[in-house]
Amino acid sequence: MRLFVGVDLPADIKHTLLIFQSELKHFGVDGFWKSVDNFHITLEFLGELDFDKISVFKEILTKVASNYKPFGLIIAGLGAFPSLKQPHTLWTTVSGNLSELNRLRQDLHYQLKSKGFKLDERQFKPHITLASRPKLGKVDLSVVQTKILGEFMVAEVVLFESRAISGKRVYTDIYRAGFEIAGECR
Repeated sequence: MRLFVGVDLPADIKHTLLIFQSELKHFGVDGFWKSVDNFHITLEFLGELDFDKISVFKEILTKVASNYKPFGLIIAGLGAFPSLKQPHTLWTTVSGNLSELNRLRQDLHYQLKSKGFKLDERQFKPHITLASRPKLGKVDLSVVQTKILGEFMVAEVVLFESRAISGKRVYTDIYRAGFEIAGECR
């Protein structure tokens, strides 16, 4: 199983991102566009792992989530890896309560490493992928680089499975660990 942990997005934010993709296409941007069902923020990519590890992930996610209360994030603008001049991946930025998002990612990273999982040690850069292998040509994207796309509350972390079906990546949630709300864990 190919697994990762992330933050799922509400349906209204996913719809707004789909409209944003259409706007970028209208500007002349081309590429391999992400499906609306695949919009998320990756916290930790786990890679190919056996099904018998699922119970360990559920335990870790539940433990980490129990230490958090819902917090807000803002989705806005446009960026690219490695850069907009030579993009491999086109994404929208994540801002808002980044201190809590970073703390959540660090706690998750630490707990997974303590159980012996090999993880990516690159600096965490929260984003939502819009397209891979984009072709920007001479498109002027300055008008959308700071566009506010929406706000939402993070209230859970999700263990996703990534499968290739008919040549496309499909992400399925396997487990959701909710944050503590008003003194009780949901």
